[in-house]
Amino acid sequence: MRNKLILALALVCGLLAAFLVYNYLNNVNEEAEKRVYTQVVTAARDIPSNTTITTEMVELKPFPSELRNNKEIVDVQAAVGKISTVTISKGEVLLETRLVKPGEGTDRLSYAIPEGMRAMSIPVDEVTGVANMIKAGDRIDIVAVAPASDQTPQPHSVIVLQNIEVLAVGTVLNPSTGPTPEKAAPPATITVAVDPQSSLKLKLALQDTEFSLTLRSAADKNIANPAPFALNQF
Repeated sequence: MRNKLILALALVCGLLAAFLVYNYLNNVNEEAEKRVYTQVVTAARDIPSNTTITTEMVELKPFPSELRNNKEIVDVQAAVGKISTVTISKGEVLLETRLVKPGEGTDRLSYAIPEGMRAMSIPVDEVTGVANMIKAGDRIDIVAVAPASDQTPQPHSVIVLQNIEVLAVGTVLNPSTGPTPEKAAPPATITVAVDPQSSLKLKLALQDTEFSLTLRSAADKNIANPAPFALNQF
């Protein structure tokens, strides 16, 4: 009799456990059916840091909307062309804070350099550097005095490069995060973005000529063509 009672209790407990599991799974399914998903961009494969994102590297996958932090990228084209600042594992959601657009980075100089350009520093003082009034993001021209030669017996001034973007002043990439003007030491260098061909011209100008920087209006992108000016033209 006792064995039958134990068997009956075991059967009841088993049925109760099965019912609870069924009820739990049913509730889970109902909650899953009610859950709202958003298509977000994820890594289709492992993406190393400092890698330009291509369409083959990413894919859209559903992600629970209530778990979003609004930093997820939801458009593939918003990710393509940007650079990963960290390693992103396959299946990981791409976040805006982990990608940077070339030319718009503010934490590292290499992220601030526009694609196809190079960063190059120019030594400046208060006179050649426009009274230390140049800021990152400004555009400048570089004026140099070329020495006399067999072809040009008089020293003459020329514009070496025009409309050059300033990437950094001293060691400050972003003026808003740098020292306040009253505490900042005068910068000894200005770093600019130049293409490879222009870097060769700039190197020669820095080595063999006297030069000064001229600050352009923020709205002025025009290229001028002034003729070289020699001393005998005064």
